[in-house]
Amino acid sequence: MAIIVPKYYSKFQCIADKCHHTCCAGWEIDIDPDSLERYKDIPDISSHVKDGSYILEAEERCPFLREDGLCRMILTYGEDMLCNICKDHPRFRNYMGGEEYMGLGLCCEEACTLILNDTERFELVPPRPLPFFIDTVQDDPSPVSELLDGIYPDDISCAERADEYLKFERLDDKWTRLLEDLKNSPVDPSVSAAFMDKDDRRFRNLIIYFLYRHPGNIFLACDAARLIADICISSGERLEEISRMYSSEIEYSDENLQYFE
Repeated sequence: MAIIVPKYYSKFQCIADKCHHTCCAGWEIDIDPDSLERYKDIPDISSHVKDGSYILEAEERCPFLREDGLCRMILTYGEDMLCNICKDHPRFRNYMGGEEYMGLGLCCEEACTLILNDTERFELVPPRPLPFFIDTVQDDPSPVSELLDGIYPDDISCAERADEYLKFERLDDKWTRLLEDLKNSPVDPSVSAAFMDKDDRRFRNLIIYFLYRHPGNIFLACDAARLIADICISSGERLEEISRMYSSEIEYSDENLQYFE
């Protein structure tokens, strides 16, 4: 099966201990059968495994995550000892037309920085036609806020959108506070449009990311961009941070994604 990736994919490299939001805490990791088979004869690893997952420690930290942010399993046994999820993160895969489309998820801060700040045209490697409005998002000369309205007109208010997201499954208390603040003090639509237009390139990159990761789900791509812009304005947080939080809260919850389906 042919594997297709975005042009920027090869630039990604985990920043390990320099990461402010480690992927080695806050997640329950399901270990694949082949890795479980390898681990069963290594007491140093198997003692930290129960019911097919790592036994998380205080603050839901992986038992192999050292205080300096490095992975004890990698340092002791090498990267090949990692289970599939740990090897793969933050990568995702979609399958279309007998081909595998891979990408990087925004929940990883380094991937988020790479994707949002990419200055080159979004292209696929090996070359493929760009699906699902991606070429439109790149080539339309109108401001990104007008582009959004053309693709998927906004039919709810900022406060209503925040209220909808407050009904979702939520992981981080900070995300809840950001949504509540936005609901109580909504952003004027003209302010939101000006904010996106001022940061046109990065918001186009954000929309393209969602269109690529969730093929055909135009509603999710447009709704996410609008919510992220409004929270950035309301909170004063950086686009990278709010995009990362959105991805963690929405894209890694089957329950939340079902809403958009």
